[in-house]
Amino acid sequence: MSEVAPQLQDHAVGLEQEIVELARQADQAAHDGWPGREAELRRDLDGLYSELAAAAERLTEQATAMTPAAQIDAPAAGPRAGI
Repeated sequence: MSEVAPQLQDHAVGLEQEIVELARQADQAAHDGWPGREAELRRDLDGLYSELAAAAERLTEQATAMTPAAQIDAPAAGPRAGI
């Protein structure tokens, strides 16, 4: 089985790291009393969250496409006596 798009996985991890850093900066801006800067960073965060959600959706689609369908290896059930 091949691996799910490693570049896309790396991209998702990079987005997560960028989100953490921007959230830290936005919190610091709020603490320091810079509402304009905080609002700008929060808008940037919204875009990153959307991009991360799209990447996660693509990763899920790829993983689902690579997963073989479940197969049941059991004898077929026949009519049950006494019902």
